[in-house]
Amino acid sequence: MSALKSYLNELVERINHNDIIAFDNHPVSFKIIDQLYFSNKKISVITYSTDIIKYVSKYTDFNIILPNGTVNSAFHIITGTDVIDSYSKYKINYYFLRVPYIYEEDLYQDITEIAELQRVLKQNSEYSFVINRPQFLDHTPGHRYIKIGQF
Repeated sequence: MSALKSYLNELVERINHNDIIAFDNHPVSFKIIDQLYFSNKKISVITYSTDIIKYVSKYTDFNIILPNGTVNSAFHIITGTDVIDSYSKYKINYYFLRVPYIYEEDLYQDITEIAELQRVLKQNSEYSFVINRPQFLDHTPGHRYIKIGQF
């Protein structure tokens, strides 16, 4: 556990004031948000997760970049073409993403709405970090999976 904590501390040190950071909903994201807040880093947050939006607005003084969109209550996300259009206009410094599947060097999602959002966030990010342990697919992914990008 100390290795993970050390790694998170190094990541937080790399992040500068006014950086734009994108987060997917995962416990590690909340830990990074806390680390940034307690380090007095003033950042802007981009996320499609309503849980991250709620947490950041309640427990930090960070800016939150909100797009027009529709809240999908089942997945706790904001979706829609306006979300994708809005997020495609930003240069994101770091993206902490959660992906369920990996095949060779490719990252995959099985929820279309999330895959589209992750793809644009990853494409517009200077650095991206997978913050979970994806399940390895042992065969070529079929139509059930949507490619987000490469590892």
